[in-house]
Amino acid sequence: MDATRPSAGFRWWAVPWPVWLVAGLMVAGLLGLSGAYGFHGDEMYFVVAGRHPAFGYVDQPPLTPLLSAASVAILGVSPEAVRILPAVEMALVVIVVAFVARDLGGSRRAQVLAAVTASVSGYLGAGHLATTTELDLLVWAVVMWLLVRVLAGGDARLWLAVGVSAGIGLENKDTLTFLAAGLAVGVLLCRRWDVARSPWAWAGVVIAAVLWAPNLIWQSVHGWPQLTMASQIAGYAATNRAQILPFLWLFTGPLLFPVCIAGLVWVLGSRAAAVWRPLGIAAVVAMVLVLLSGGKAYYAIGSAPLFMAAGGIVLDRWIARGHRWLKLAGLATAAVVSGALVAVLTLPVLPVADYAETTLPATVPDTANQIGWPQFVATVEQVVTELPPEQRAHAMILANDYSEASPLILLGKELPPVYSGHNSYWTWGPPPAERTVVVHVGDWRPGNWAQYFTGCRDVAHIDNRLGIDNSEQGKQVTVCAGIRGSWTTIWPAIRTIS
Repeated sequence: MDATRPSAGFRWWAVPWPVWLVAGLMVAGLLGLSGAYGFHGDEMYFVVAGRHPAFGYVDQPPLTPLLSAASVAILGVSPEAVRILPAVEMALVVIVVAFVARDLGGSRRAQVLAAVTASVSGYLGAGHLATTTELDLLVWAVVMWLLVRVLAGGDARLWLAVGVSAGIGLENKDTLTFLAAGLAVGVLLCRRWDVARSPWAWAGVVIAAVLWAPNLIWQSVHGWPQLTMASQIAGYAATNRAQILPFLWLFTGPLLFPVCIAGLVWVLGSRAAAVWRPLGIAAVVAMVLVLLSGGKAYYAIGSAPLFMAAGGIVLDRWIARGHRWLKLAGLATAAVVSGALVAVLTLPVLPVADYAETTLPATVPDTANQIGWPQFVATVEQVVTELPPEQRAHAMILANDYSEASPLILLGKELPPVYSGHNSYWTWGPPPAERTVVVHVGDWRPGNWAQYFTGCRDVAHIDNRLGIDNSEQGKQVTVCAGIRGSWTTIWPAIRTIS
């Protein structure tokens, strides 16, 4: 029977109960650790950006900032508030991987094996942070699942769901364009003219374009700042390319990565997988496009659910050949070790004092950058408190980047207005003319910013008091007694997109 053609009593959500258990345990674990250290700078930036509602921002579409701001508005300013959604999103990916395995023709055991593989992979680490990546990964997974069904002869109206999902995803992150380009190549190479001729497929394309249009219009009106952002990222192309293979290895599971490799081989080479070969080609093309464009390593990792699911099928057939319990014991061990390594590298599983004594802060900066924000804010608050009353009345805070501006806005108390020339913060300025005393936080970037200010002196340095060398440790806080010229002339010169 065709796995994509529902039989009587079929339920699209029907997967074995261990899949739901694994997903539930994943959510519980992530939420339990969600407040262990603190915010990441990107998370706080998205909250502040969402408080300035728009159809787009300098460095991303609007969906994640709006969701982050809504989470904080409902639940209060805390890491736990913004991290509920990503935890649930990554658990949903685990469930969708099982859906894909089922619809590829996998047995109940194959579905569980695929779900377990996903649960101890990089999806576990991704579920800890509220960034654009988590929703992007979920949308990729859903789109891949829908394409698996429709390419195998499922209801052609599923193309409409593909369009809706893709359109929502494009309002969060533009990486789905890599998948779209790859799918076009896959359809052509596999001669799937049924797809090219389908009015439902083209309707899906139109739906996605319509949903994406508000962000595209915003970008056009504002001079396409995301293209400038992309060019900045491409400036690190050599580093990004060098990171792709190590990242793929870690993300797919330090010991379980052969599952994805087996799945890729099955999708591209198995006669049984011929109807889904366009998706395998699409994933490869997407990764090639990321390499050529110099994009970040994770931009095309969203195709992993297809290969985890297919790998679960390959594993299931291998287990069925004999020595079942021995093989299952080996797989369980590999899963536990992989999950533990991912957790140690990406989650706040260690007490912060113990974490500070390890090499992990240098190995995975994203975790280190969740530590020290209370001390950071307290240092700036102390500097402001020590200003003479006449200076304090005219003071403003100028942060070097959004990671330094955002905690001052969200966590600071009785601080003067906070500004920055970085990314979308620049669009929310300049300061009013009367704010002429500048408390500058962070590096001077570019180095000639100081030429616009007078009477500058370093008055403090940031210290997280744990000796953790993260992105803010040791940064200076500078007080400048005045500005040269007006803010309307200074502001264009200090814009930074990075």
